[in-house]
Amino acid sequence: MGEHGAAGIWPGILAGLTVPGGGRAAAMADAEAAARFAARTSPALARRCFGPLAGTPFAAEAAHGSSLLNRFRRISGLRWAIAVGAAGIEVICLKGLGTAFALYDDPDLRAMADADLLVRRSDLQRLVAVLQKSGFRFAAEPGRSPWGFISDASFQPMLSADGAVNLDLHVHPDAWPLHCGLPTEAVFAAARSVATPEGSIRVPAPHHMLLLTASHAARDLFLASTVPAMIDAILLLRRDAQRIDWPAFTAIARAGRSLRPVQSFLALLAALGADAGAVPPALCRVPGGFGAGEFRRLVQAARVLYPDEAAGWLARLRRELLVAAEPGVALKRDLRRLIGLLHPGRGLPEELARR
Repeated sequence: MGEHGAAGIWPGILAGLTVPGGGRAAAMADAEAAARFAARTSPALARRCFGPLAGTPFAAEAAHGSSLLNRFRRISGLRWAIAVGAAGIEVICLKGLGTAFALYDDPDLRAMADADLLVRRSDLQRLVAVLQKSGFRFAAEPGRSPWGFISDASFQPMLSADGAVNLDLHVHPDAWPLHCGLPTEAVFAAARSVATPEGSIRVPAPHHMLLLTASHAARDLFLASTVPAMIDAILLLRRDAQRIDWPAFTAIARAGRSLRPVQSFLALLAALGADAGAVPPALCRVPGGFGAGEFRRLVQAARVLYPDEAAGWLARLRRELLVAAEPGVALKRDLRRLIGLLHPGRGLPEELARR
């Protein structure tokens, strides 16, 4: 764990992931951080880690409601993933839809806002047609940023007619540059089947899942929204670290120009006390130079579960340049953002965007 030993609420979180309620003392010692954990993940997961504490956001009734909401969103996504599979369109379940069953002993603990499905580009039009026939439409949402949608991996979400189901379609496992080292077909080739009450689904292989978790966290600049990804990775390392082909993992990260953010992510987990003993030390290397100071700031914020949610654009730019992206990658993303200021991306597949 080096100079950044575990501290704050994380010993309680890690204990509670092992033994239900194992982090109760830590939550009672820092109720505000425990409440932030519930907000960043779900009250259901906080109850698992800390026990149902009265007067907290993860009291028994609130945690039960959270479990039901998590279940509803997950089952809604699962049913459509299985339905499109029955229509002959192969998909891989990414992010929470995949990790809930692959990593959690109780999938109701894993919150998810939408269902992320990876599809081959050659199958995209057919998938969209199937969904549109069932009442789904692409959302007409403004981009979250003034430059619109610049990702080449996914699109605007597809919403069911009643707005209850939100599907996020991906044609790459993650946006440039990771798919240069981890193309869609490689994820399909290595994917594994996982049984669910709704039927069998396919999820990424462990080494791909860990790479994608790290890449998604880095794309979100390791801010508060990445705490669920951190928990996913901690559980994955506990379950599968001994079986991961680390040289192959490293080669993919390097080919995908993502080695620095992957190292930053794994170093962060180690700094928070996660068991990274099976991870090669080179993959947990703390950034050097100017990145060392930024990494210390990141660890300090993560240890106390990000009490200051807001981050200005200068802080975000610094985080991306120093720890969350390779230098050339960060600069190319900035160029895309500048272009997007003039021509904001609509977030629709090319075939639809031309209409």
